[in-house]
Amino acid sequence: MNIIKRRLLNHFIKDIHSLKDLENPDFGEGLKRLKNKIKKFSTPKEEIKQQMDVELCKINEYIYYKVQDKNNKNNSKKVLYIHGGAFFLEAIDKHWKFCLRLSKVTGCEIIFPFYPLVPESNSENSHNMLLSVYKELISNNKPEDITIMGDSAGGTIALTLSMLARDKGLPVPNEIVLITPVFSIGKIDEEENKRLEEIKKHDYYINEFPIEKIKELWCGNLDVNDYRVNALNGSLKGLPRITIFSGTYDIMNIPTRKLVSKLKKEGHPYYYEEKEGGVHIYVVSKNSKKELELIVSRVMGE
Repeated sequence: MNIIKRRLLNHFIKDIHSLKDLENPDFGEGLKRLKNKIKKFSTPKEEIKQQMDVELCKINEYIYYKVQDKNNKNNSKKVLYIHGGAFFLEAIDKHWKFCLRLSKVTGCEIIFPFYPLVPESNSENSHNMLLSVYKELISNNKPEDITIMGDSAGGTIALTLSMLARDKGLPVPNEIVLITPVFSIGKIDEEENKRLEEIKKHDYYINEFPIEKIKELWCGNLDVNDYRVNALNGSLKGLPRITIFSGTYDIMNIPTRKLVSKLKKEGHPYYYEEKEGGVHIYVVSKNSKKELELIVSRVMGE
């Protein structure tokens, strides 16, 4: 990370850290003020539009994009990509550039929803919107051509969405890809606590984020243990193979290992890649070429 980006990140972390002692609803109001200060990056920039076909779509009062590389079009493969942002931040340029690289190699079309965020909304509204997008996607495409993918908060939402689709009797996607997903850390033993304290020395992305307070807003009327807001409590039955990426310099590595243990214990098909020294969302970096190759193979159904 260059000096300018690190300074901007530190400034942002300082702002959000100032909210940590507030309780809801004051915390929610503070989060709203912070969001209003942040420059909006959601829509694809001109650089993306020059290289990708970009279609703006609407479903009810919400919007989503369909994007695809202009020069490589494999019209059968679709990726429903759920961006991260700690449940309250909009998409950033890094997300679009990752989607561009993915589409250039695979020719896939990427469906990119702008799902409702906190504090203005909550998980139930987001899930309803995403389910509507998925229903439309599945009605026009074969399940074996669809991958649900997400990074950070979008990773846990991607897993939850797949569970919701299954529970509603919808066909599940061919693949689920979770990029450094965000889960509640929950109860941890002494050894995990030691690891957590060590990881905090290196995690400059979300270590200072008041994730649990943000999750309170995300829960809305749902219990904190409900699988719809804590995917670690959800059933894996009927889901496809799950590919997971996590780094050892990411505090979310602690609960991610719990998911991997659950997958292994239940004999569910999965692939787990843990990068030594990997930070949060390291996979979406242009330097993560090996990780991109694996994701490409998943999208192509290999």
